[in-house]
Amino acid sequence: MQIIGIIAEYNPFHHGHRFQIETIRKQYPSAAVVAVMSGSFTQRGTPSVLDKWTRARHAVEGGADLVLELPFVFACRSAQDFARGGISLLSRLGIVSHLAFGMEAADLAPLVNAAARIDAEPVQRCLRKHMDEGHSYAGALTRTLTADAILSEEMLRAPNNILTIEYLRALRLLAPQIVPIGIRRRTAQHRDTHLHVGITSASSIRRVLAASSPPWTELSESLMPSVLDDLRAAHARGLPQENTLLDLLRYLLLVTDSSALTEVYGIAEGIENRLIQSRTAQDYSDFLRNAATKRYPQSRIARLIIHLLLHLTKAQAEDFDTSGAANIHPLAFNTRGRELLRMMKQQGQLPIITRTAEFLSSAERGQPQRTLSPLQRMLAFDTRATELRLLTCPTPMNGRRRTDFIMSPQFLL
Repeated sequence: MQIIGIIAEYNPFHHGHRFQIETIRKQYPSAAVVAVMSGSFTQRGTPSVLDKWTRARHAVEGGADLVLELPFVFACRSAQDFARGGISLLSRLGIVSHLAFGMEAADLAPLVNAAARIDAEPVQRCLRKHMDEGHSYAGALTRTLTADAILSEEMLRAPNNILTIEYLRALRLLAPQIVPIGIRRRTAQHRDTHLHVGITSASSIRRVLAASSPPWTELSESLMPSVLDDLRAAHARGLPQENTLLDLLRYLLLVTDSSALTEVYGIAEGIENRLIQSRTAQDYSDFLRNAATKRYPQSRIARLIIHLLLHLTKAQAEDFDTSGAANIHPLAFNTRGRELLRMMKQQGQLPIITRTAEFLSSAERGQPQRTLSPLQRMLAFDTRATELRLLTCPTPMNGRRRTDFIMSPQFLL
């Protein structure tokens, strides 16, 4: 049986995501689909609009058979680390045969060629040169690949193409047995902020949700009814507020000395000083704009804030990158997904976590990191990320705080 993996965020799940899964099933009618999904925080360092269990349920309702959590220590990272973390997990499931992903390119071959050449020393040397000149990783990568005529600038301007290259690099390194499937995006592009009827981008949905009275009628044309209902309920309670992150960061910077700050993953080249100087910003958006530089774009600053608040250190990130994914954490599944979990238990390399407390208690989480196993350390960040997101929500769902120590995977018939 073909088992096709997807690495996603579903923030929120929309018709474009459903189209991708339907396209997979048309090409591989008998295949099962397993999605690896970021949890409480996204790759760009923002709290997810809906909690991870709700988003996972939407994905299963939309055609996936099983949704697993991508550990926070990979989910809230650069495109390269996000891709490697997802591939690390999929490869250790022991059953995945293909990886499907969206891309703007009409043909996968040029991206495969770029992924094959990018790790060659001359290309890496050129990449480091551009980064030393102050460019962000994405900017340096674009300059490097276009200078060698490996890809056109227009192709690299599309963010899904860059992420596709990182998926292909990770497959070459970690899972060459997994076959890539590129599915071309044909309508709304990634980060397009204009709301379209039918298939639209998650960015456009999040933008209109920020309004006091979102256009629910228009949104009903872009979302499954269950997603629309959950978004309406969450909007009434109050969606995650990023300004809360700024309040927490201000306090952290007030009580933390500079030597401790420099231990945090992502702190380098004096960027902590820009954070301190920017802490008087009016709101979170102003803070990101004030702190950002050519080398440190706003998305990188946003991730850095989350790393600071959860105290992800450089040493820990290095250990996680070396060890790779340490567990399988199912969030939602159907009958076929339950069978996939049985297969993973027999053929996979990782323990399956259905009850967090069996592997990590809240008391253990408070112990020194050196006393915890690698699995417990990774799981501790997932649980803390869940609770940090909750702090940004004005009102918990029905007064109940949906934490990892309470919630179980959801089985959908």
